[in-house]
Amino acid sequence: MANSIWTIEEFTCPGCSMNYTATREEHDEPHAGSFKCSICSGVVHAWSGKHHFFGWSAVKTKPPVFGRRWAGVQW
Repeated sequence: MANSIWTIEEFTCPGCSMNYTATREEHDEPHAGSFKCSICSGVVHAWSGKHHFFGWSAVKTKPPVFGRRWAGVQW
């Protein structure tokens, strides 16, 4: 039976540095599992104990903006 304690945690793939988030849920019974990267298939996180991770999703980041540093500043 699952408890109502959920937290969202962040993970980084050690192979390609892709960032992921997952929800951690506490349980009364032990669980074990792992999650593999969708890019390089490396193990992002493996767990065992009275918790489980689910809802894995890639973190969407904005690409860096290149150009004039002071664009839009009137002199």
